[in-house]
Amino acid sequence: MDMSEMTWNREWLDHPITWQTAHEREGYDYSQITPEQGRLIQSRFHNWYTADWDFALTTVYFFCAAIGVAALFRWGSWALHRRSAVPRTRASAFDRLVAILSYTTSRVWRLKVFGYYYTPPLAAIIAVGAMFIWVMGTNLLASYRQGLTVDGVALMLGPKPFYWPDPAMGDSPPIATRTGWISIGIMPFMIAFASKTNYVALLTRTSHERLQVFHRWSALLMYITSLVHTFPFIVRDINEGMMEMSWATDRFIWTGVAALVPQTWLLAMSWGFIRNRYYEFFKKMHFIAASIFMAALFVHVDFFLTSWHYFWATLALYGTVWVYRVVRATLTPGTAIVSVLEDRTLHVRIAVPNSFRWVAGQHVFVRFLFGPLHWASSHPFTIANVPAVGEQNGGKLQQIELVLRARYGITKALEKAASKGKTCISVFVDGPYGHVGLASDLRRFDRVLFLAGGSGASFTIPLLIDLERNRSSRPADVTTRFVVAVREGGAFTWLERQMKPLTDLETIGVAQNTHVTRQKVEEIDPEKGDSNSDDNFGSLHNGRPNICELVRELCNEPGRVAVVACGPDEFAHDVRSAVAAEQLSLALGRGVASEVFLHVENYSW
Repeated sequence: MDMSEMTWNREWLDHPITWQTAHEREGYDYSQITPEQGRLIQSRFHNWYTADWDFALTTVYFFCAAIGVAALFRWGSWALHRRSAVPRTRASAFDRLVAILSYTTSRVWRLKVFGYYYTPPLAAIIAVGAMFIWVMGTNLLASYRQGLTVDGVALMLGPKPFYWPDPAMGDSPPIATRTGWISIGIMPFMIAFASKTNYVALLTRTSHERLQVFHRWSALLMYITSLVHTFPFIVRDINEGMMEMSWATDRFIWTGVAALVPQTWLLAMSWGFIRNRYYEFFKKMHFIAASIFMAALFVHVDFFLTSWHYFWATLALYGTVWVYRVVRATLTPGTAIVSVLEDRTLHVRIAVPNSFRWVAGQHVFVRFLFGPLHWASSHPFTIANVPAVGEQNGGKLQQIELVLRARYGITKALEKAASKGKTCISVFVDGPYGHVGLASDLRRFDRVLFLAGGSGASFTIPLLIDLERNRSSRPADVTTRFVVAVREGGAFTWLERQMKPLTDLETIGVAQNTHVTRQKVEEIDPEKGDSNSDDNFGSLHNGRPNICELVRELCNEPGRVAVVACGPDEFAHDVRSAVAAEQLSLALGRGVASEVFLHVENYSW
């Protein structure tokens, strides 16, 4: 055909527009193919007109089953542990099972070859590996049939052939058809994993930030299947000499490219070193690129079969929680009072309505309304104080406090603004988020160890205070230990402020240790408010704490043990490794404690 005679279909969608197309086979000329080929194109996992049921729905079933299993374990474990209030001197079979499962959630690895990159927990690696195997792997025990097909359990590479041996069997290569539907099936879950108010988090009794690893890896998996969906069409058109004509006349080509380009951007810009270093730019461009991607993909699928149903599901999952978050944040305006402390630390106080409820260990997203870049983004910060109790909680307003370390992005901008005298900043507060039941769960343990690295103390201190406030609901012989590592003695200024509520309580059995890593304890100037450091922070030590020794000592006696930590990545890695070793020992029957629980709060995500 002469290129000048090519015409481009300017309609973005087929008309008339419907909710879906029928699953009825049509358009085949069976006289052009063999009976065997005719049976093949009508069989399951090969029939184009039921591909949405065979592949997209199967993908949905897989994700739903995985979420259901996780929810069953989390809620079942919680319920059983809540019922077993009597401490056990020896671990039961159930305790050992919980220990091995807990080991998988604690164990991480440090990959020095990637610049000290820390892997996700073993449980997340197993879950992500299962996703990849289910979607992409092949069945080694598959049986061949006439050289045309291999029946396999894996969705993408299981069924054969990848290309039709005869063009009369269909215009869409089988591997392109199935990967397109797999991508569509992944989409609602990929978006659901990313939301702050999160349905999956509610079902699995976890916090939203722990699902980010599944958002990123499901996005990668969707990208891979999108590429595999794209290239077979290119291969087919090149082999048939139709590439130029298809590009000029087929709207599915350019709408597919229009979706693939922003999808590539989304994946490339989401690497940790880019996302963390340029978070403000990343977040804004992420939403823009995601909007373009979803719009282009919506047009690309053209309501074939039930393709648009997955968009409605995605809209329901994300749209409802987005509206909820916007409304809640709009109803929680406030003014942030920013103070610059020593050691590049910021103290932020925000007045919120008395109806604002939170528990120790939760966090909020704060939108600071200043600067051209910051007003459109909200940022997560741990609430560093506990709610007031009794008569102290009267009035229409109460305060939440945040302790931030000035690094880059919003924290650096806040430090610069406060240093220039701009200490009052209008904000919107979205939250609270996080582990609602963590504070109450800690009350059932016989020994609790809090480990904090730097400003990570803003997470552990409220939990410690809450635990001591509720000492009457715990066994009489429980012990609590609080260990914090700071770089310089200047951090004592804000630490003393955060620890003040603890001094008003009877902290019998609470051992406190403070480690100063970059300054000699003897060099701390008592005239700067550190003369009572021994009283406020227990014993002072030079250098980093020996985390392995602390955890091992905690687990050397019978009873239930909990470790709660928050700090930089290296600090968190050391805690996870030490606790994982004790959990594995318990699972193998060599441990002394009957339960070893770990909660590590992410320093950032």
